[in-house]
This record gives sequence, C-alpha cells and structure tokens, in this order.
Amino acid sequence: MARLLMLVILALALIALAGFAVSALTRATREARSLGQEIALTTRGTSVQKIAYAALFILMLGVTSGLLGGL
Repeated sequence: MARLLMLVILALALIALAGFAVSALTRATREARSLGQEIALTTRGTSVQKIAYAALFILMLGVTSGLLGGL
C-alpha cells in the first residue's frame, strides 16, 4: 500500500513539474516574441545601411572563398 501511495505521489510530482515547465516555456516564448517585435520596430534601416550591409556581405564572401585577397 505504501508503494502505491509513493507511486501516486511521484506521478503527481512529475505532472506538476511538467506543468511548470510548459508554463515557463510559454511565458518565455511570449516575451521573446514581444521583444522581437520591439526590436524590429526600432531598427528599420535606411537604404544606405542596406547597401552597406550587402557590400560587406559580398566582400566577406569573396575573402572567405578565396576569390578576393589571393589564394
């Protein structure tokens, strides 16, 4: 009888732990989504920034592939 009671208590503890984990994960997801939206609203780049980032990306790709900077 004691073993059965301990198994029931263990099962309830595992269910409670899973509930806490799901709750924390849901809260973290919600906060991350709202933070991402705030960042997206505040960091709208100008066209010059976009061109500069594209040029930097092309330069980095050329250097890492060996097409720029010699072999």
